[in-house]
Amino acid sequence: MIKTNGRIAGPTGQTILGAWGLFSALLLVMLGTNMLATVIGIRAERVGFSTSVTGVILSLNYLGFLLSAWIAPRLVVTVGHIRVYAALASLCSSASLLYVVTDSPWVWGTGRLISGFTLSGMLIVAESWLNDSTTNQSRGRVLSIYMVVLTGGMAASQLLLTVADPNGIAIFIVSSLLVSVGIVPITLSATPSPDFHLAAKLSFRTVWAAAPVGVVAGLGQGLGVGSFLSLAAVYGARVGMSVGMIALFVSAAIIGALVLQTPIGIISDRVRRRRLISGVALLAALVSVWMVYAEPTGWQPLLISFLFGGMSLPLYALSLSHINDVVPPGSAVSVSSIYLFITGVGAFLGPIIAAPVMDWLGPSGLFWATAVIFLAVTLFTLVRVITKEGLSVEQQRAFTMVPARTGAIILQMARRVRHPSEIIGRKPKNE
Repeated sequence: MIKTNGRIAGPTGQTILGAWGLFSALLLVMLGTNMLATVIGIRAERVGFSTSVTGVILSLNYLGFLLSAWIAPRLVVTVGHIRVYAALASLCSSASLLYVVTDSPWVWGTGRLISGFTLSGMLIVAESWLNDSTTNQSRGRVLSIYMVVLTGGMAASQLLLTVADPNGIAIFIVSSLLVSVGIVPITLSATPSPDFHLAAKLSFRTVWAAAPVGVVAGLGQGLGVGSFLSLAAVYGARVGMSVGMIALFVSAAIIGALVLQTPIGIISDRVRRRRLISGVALLAALVSVWMVYAEPTGWQPLLISFLFGGMSLPLYALSLSHINDVVPPGSAVSVSSIYLFITGVGAFLGPIIAAPVMDWLGPSGLFWATAVIFLAVTLFTLVRVITKEGLSVEQQRAFTMVPARTGAIILQMARRVRHPSEIIGRKPKNE
C-alpha cells in the first residue's frame, strides 16, 4: 500500500482497509453513546422527573454538540488529533457513569452536556482524519460506508437496551466500556494524522437571503428530529411499551432514514428541490398525525417510526443541498458551519418545546408537536414556491448524501482550494 501526502493510493478497497481504525472507533463510539438518550429517557420517567425536566436534560446533549463544533476544532489545531480524541473519549466514558451516582437532574444535565460536547469533538477528529486518508476517486464510496457504519451503529445501539435493565448500572458500564475501547483503534491507526485548518464563515444574513427555505427547513428538521430522538423513549414508557419495544421503536426511525435517504436523494436531482422539501415535510407531518391516533402497541408504531425517520432525517441533507444550490461556488464549508448551527439550535430547542406539550396533551403531545413543526415547514416552503421562482432542475447541483447531525462536519473537513486570507488557524503540532 503506497501513501502520498497522507493519502492512501491504490484501489478503493485498499483505501477502505486503511481506514479500518477510524470505522471501528466510530462504530464503538456510536454504540456506546447513542443508547444513552433512550436509557436516560426511560430511567428519568421511572425516577419521577417531569417531562419538561427530562426534555431540558436531554436537550443539553445538543447544546454540548454546538459548543464542541466551535471549540473542538481550535483544540485540534493547538494540540493535535490523537491527544484531543483521547481526552474527549475519556471524558465521554466518565460521563456515562454519572447517571448511576445520583438522581439529581443537575448532574444528569451535566452528563448530557459533556456527552454531546465529547461526541461532536470525536466526530470532528475522526471525520477529518477519514477525509484526509481518501482520494477524490474513492471519497464518495468511502463516505457511503462511513454513513452505513454511523447509522448502523446508531440503530444497533438501541438493541443493546434489551440485554440489561435500564434501572441497573450494567447498561451504563457497557456504554463507558465501548467508548473507552474505541480509543484503541484510532490511536493505533497507521494512517498519518492530517493537517487541520479553520475556515472563515459567511454571515447568516447572506445564507438567509439566498435560501430562506433551506434555513427554515433546517431549523424545522432540528426541532422535529431533536424532539423525537430525545423524547421517544419517554413516549414509549408512558404508553406502556416494554424496554425492548422502545428500543425497536427508536431504531426503526434510524433504519428508515438509512433506507429512504438514497431514493430521496435520487429524486431530488430530478425535480425542483424546494417542491420535494415541501412534500417530504408534509409526509413527516402526516405520519406524525397518524402516530397520534395509532394503537401504541403492535406493529403500527414500528412502521410509523420507520416512515417518520425516513422523511424527517433525510430532510437535513435535502435542505443543505438546496442551500448549496444557490450560494456561490466554494462556499460549502461556510454554509455547512452555519447550517450545523441552525439545525443544532433546533435540536436543542425541540425537546424543550415538545416536553411541555406532552405534559399538556399527554404522550401524544410529542407527535402533535412534530406535526405542527413539519406542517409549518411545508406551508412556508409552498409560499416561497408560489411567490418566488426557484432554480430549474438543470441548475441544481448534485445531491450530497450526508447523515443527520454530523454531515455538516464532513463538509467542513472536506479538502478544497483556500485563499490564504481564509486560513485563520495553523497546523497541529506533531504527535
